[in-house]
Amino acid sequence: MQILFRLRAALALLFLAATVGACASPPPVPDNATTPLVLESFFPGRTVGEGVFTNSWTGSQRKFDVVIEGSWDGRTLTLVEDFVFADGEKDRKTWKLEQTGPGTYVGTREDVVGQARAWTDGKAVRLEYAVKLGGVTVDFSDVLVLTAPDALLNNAVVGKWGLRVGRVQLVLRRAPAAG
Repeated sequence: MQILFRLRAALALLFLAATVGACASPPPVPDNATTPLVLESFFPGRTVGEGVFTNSWTGSQRKFDVVIEGSWDGRTLTLVEDFVFADGEKDRKTWKLEQTGPGTYVGTREDVVGQARAWTDGKAVRLEYAVKLGGVTVDFSDVLVLTAPDALLNNAVVGKWGLRVGRVQLVLRRAPAAG
């Protein structure tokens, strides 16, 4: 009897782990990806975007605009991100993504715990990192794809303990060069 109970408990835990893990699985590569994304080719200069964070439990949304000033020095991509949220809050974050090989990077940002890692996955770039938000650390799993030569779509899943707590969709466009 005890063996049967342990077997059922083990199967229930296995099922629960598989179900919970699926909740925070990385976003798929969208079908509308046009050509492979090369971060150091897309981001130098000014990029502007509109995004929204959607809370997975309540459905509430927080919209934001972002302006990104990017530079590439041959090894490190620096992205200075200026956010303005719909409620008026402003924030600035700076990514430093160091290329470690063809299509691979490690990175830091003020609120990132440890190092982020990014890599080319077919036409997409995947980016994974942990962020400290209000005293809680959450995991981000982003997929970035070009949808046009001057347009990028960034979909992200935000999770905690394998559960999806939210998602982000951000549409970016390269700003025309000043002239």
